[in-house]
Amino acid sequence: MNPNQSRKEHPASHPPDGVGAALTQQVKSIALASGADLVGVADAALMPEQAESLRRLLPGTRRVVVVVARHSLSALDSPKNQVRQFDTIYTYDECARAAHRVARRIEDAGFGAVAVPAFIPIDMKAPKNGMQGEINWREAAIQAGLGSWGENGLLVTRNYGAAVRICGVATDAPLEADAPLIEDVCDHCLDCVKSCPPKALCGGGKIDKKKCGDHIFRYGFRTFQGFMSDVFERDARARAAIDGYPLREMWQNFMTGNYYYCFRCQIQCHRHTEDAVK
Repeated sequence: MNPNQSRKEHPASHPPDGVGAALTQQVKSIALASGADLVGVADAALMPEQAESLRRLLPGTRRVVVVVARHSLSALDSPKNQVRQFDTIYTYDECARAAHRVARRIEDAGFGAVAVPAFIPIDMKAPKNGMQGEINWREAAIQAGLGSWGENGLLVTRNYGAAVRICGVATDAPLEADAPLIEDVCDHCLDCVKSCPPKALCGGGKIDKKKCGDHIFRYGFRTFQGFMSDVFERDARARAAIDGYPLREMWQNFMTGNYYYCFRCQIQCHRHTEDAVK
């Protein structure tokens, strides 16, 4: 038996009028109370280029709940990098907390919902090689009316500029979708382009990703991979392993502290959810 069948057959899967509106308000309230500074709902149909990724995440995805958490500008402007890193970790955590609580509320209402990360873990296999997430969160946020594209290629919000992190939830719930903004939030001052240390920003949202990645991830996976290559420079078998998928996956495991690759015993345990649905 498919463990999702009992959930999908629940009467809430055929909601009466008003359920979508009420659940949408609950979801937004929960997100804001759980660490998000902004929250919106995007219509998955407006993101056709992400249709396959959404299908892999949750077949039947209709909406994407987008949660945004803001950085501390004082922290990001600090000359001490550890302060900037700490604020980044905290901001990602705020997004994750809000997304997971939203997903669980939607599930309690009888619908499917999966929280999707802003950063890692992501797919480390080819062709993505850990360089692309399942959802383009900037595009999703724009479709959810939370901001517009900036000259830096980032989401620019009214109140927080581009100093935000984004993640969210894919769901088959009939939530009410927000409309994209008509106004252009970015003032196109080009200060972001002028201030880019490696000159990776080209304006118009165009980014030289290699220049950017080499600068901001200077001690990330590429450096780790290069270090390992230097250690085993003359060993062809080791070099093949260093360039392959397993090393990327192990690096991600070191970063996240999560080594689990099978969850079948948990998903096959069919708890009774009828009483939990409100």
